[in-house]
Amino acid sequence: MQGLQDEIKLVPLNLQDRPAWYKEKVYPMNKVPALEYNGKIIGESLDLIKYVDSNFGGPSLFPDDPEKKKFGEELWTYVDEFMKIVYTSFKGEGPKECGISITIIELHLLCQVLLSIIWSALGKFEDGPFFLGQFSGVKQEIL
Repeated sequence: MQGLQDEIKLVPLNLQDRPAWYKEKVYPMNKVPALEYNGKIIGESLDLIKYVDSNFGGPSLFPDDPEKKKFGEELWTYVDEFMKIVYTSFKGEGPKECGISITIIELHLLCQVLLSIIWSALGKFEDGPFFLGQFSGVKQEIL
């Protein structure tokens, strides 16, 4: 991603058994991914991508078209929520632990709605074969 391999050190973590130093010294939320760079810590995926995009060289991760950029960010929010629900369900934590209090049927319906939004969004820009039409950077890097 944009020459980052020359500027940062990747630190592999065992996600099932994160070391205590990660939460204490890097990212108190204890979530991954996180980037510590020049004394700043970024931990949410979209925030991290925006930071990388604006602070490192190379091709942009987002399209120049403001409508496509805004749309990509909104869709990323839906994808992020969907993945949070799916991931916590697979871990056996259930909906209550992922910050929502709903029944399993409501969870199923919510997943259907989110998937429907994501699926219909994939065809919004028909000016090319990629997620945002002619632009493929977001598709390749974050989805």
